[in-house]
Amino acid sequence: MKIIIAGAGKVGYHLAKTLSILHDITIIDKNSKAILKIKENLDVLAIHGNIEDPNIFFQLDKNIDFFIAVTNSDEVNIISSLIIDDIIEVKKKIIRLKNIFFSQSSILNKLNIYDTVFPYSYTANTIKYLLEFPHANNVKLFDYSNIILLSIRVNNSDFVGYNIREVMKKFNDEVMVVGIERDKEFYIPSPTDLVKSRDLIYLFGQKEKIKEEYSDFENQDIVDKKIKNCIIFGADNLGIEIAKVLVKKKLNVKIIDKDLTKCQQAIDILQDSVIVLNSRYGWGHLLKEEGLDNADMLIATTTNDEYNIIKCIEGRKAGIDKTIAINNDREYYSLMHSLNLVVVRGEKINSYYSILESINSNNVVKQKRYCGDMGVLFSKKIIENSKSVGKKVSISDKIEKIALVYLIRDGSILKELDGIKYKEGDILVAFSKIDNSTILDKWIHQDI
Repeated sequence: MKIIIAGAGKVGYHLAKTLSILHDITIIDKNSKAILKIKENLDVLAIHGNIEDPNIFFQLDKNIDFFIAVTNSDEVNIISSLIIDDIIEVKKKIIRLKNIFFSQSSILNKLNIYDTVFPYSYTANTIKYLLEFPHANNVKLFDYSNIILLSIRVNNSDFVGYNIREVMKKFNDEVMVVGIERDKEFYIPSPTDLVKSRDLIYLFGQKEKIKEEYSDFENQDIVDKKIKNCIIFGADNLGIEIAKVLVKKKLNVKIIDKDLTKCQQAIDILQDSVIVLNSRYGWGHLLKEEGLDNADMLIATTTNDEYNIIKCIEGRKAGIDKTIAINNDREYYSLMHSLNLVVVRGEKINSYYSILESINSNNVVKQKRYCGDMGVLFSKKIIENSKSVGKKVSISDKIEKIALVYLIRDGSILKELDGIKYKEGDILVAFSKIDNSTILDKWIHQDI
């Protein structure tokens, strides 16, 4: 495919790097240093220019598959998507927007936008799901059903030595174990693989079925703790969006930032719904003066991963069981996990993954990445008039060796697929390591 990326910042750079493996990429930015970096490191066409200037597009191909606008300005992203329509034939446009207003407006429908990414909202909603599953490390919801993908750390010694088959029996074989992260490595488990202490296991199944039993993997002395009081380190846009979510859940929220201007912005937006503290002092001072020792959850939301890690460690030493670190740089993901922190994608990483998933998905086949880009999930919905309807589910030996494959029918997960024929409304799902994406993508697109 031919793809134009507007914006050569962190998101644009990593999108260009990933997509250039299989696609023809052009990236444009007025930042000469960013363009020079891309020219030196990536095999793409990098153009120094202003994407708000129509002349920049006249030198490009007149037919492209995707236009992706990921600059730091909502206005620039919107305007560039309008300008390119008058010059180039674009099949699909994807833009990143920070202002949540646009998600509730009809403006985007008038701009012929294929998909819009709201990374602050996505990250804040992840926190909301973690409130519903307070012992989980992460939760992914799926639009098509009540099925979720949840990860949880094995901290209960009673489960050490269980094999995967025994774990699934605990859920009456209605919940599947579709991945294990151990010692910074991810793999797809077999039924006989044994669970070890500190494993991060991935559970796939009906939301209510997982909710009934998943907390048993956690230490029993903290299972019954309820989250009432939350501290947020960071009064920027993401911290504010997360605070809005927590307030709606009736939590008591305190936001802390050393930047007085950011604190004032948070006060103006959130009014009296939260307490905003401007502080340059250390943790001990805050515990003593502000009563933070009563907190049940701490979320470090800044764009500095090292700072987020430090604050979470300090919070845990102060007795806060639930500490969540926003991850902005993928290089810090493994370190955060190894420190037993709950890790949530930050704004830029969320943008990157959301756009990749949008490009690699359509109305029938969806692709999602999990476990820090080490695992991949493909799903295919069997729609009306699909060539698959009435055919037997066929899984080759090659696919069985690299993936776990299930069929979702009427909200239930079928794992024994021999002799099963596809029906309209079925959803075929496959879990594997990210290295197998190309093989799975080709396989799952058969008989659409």
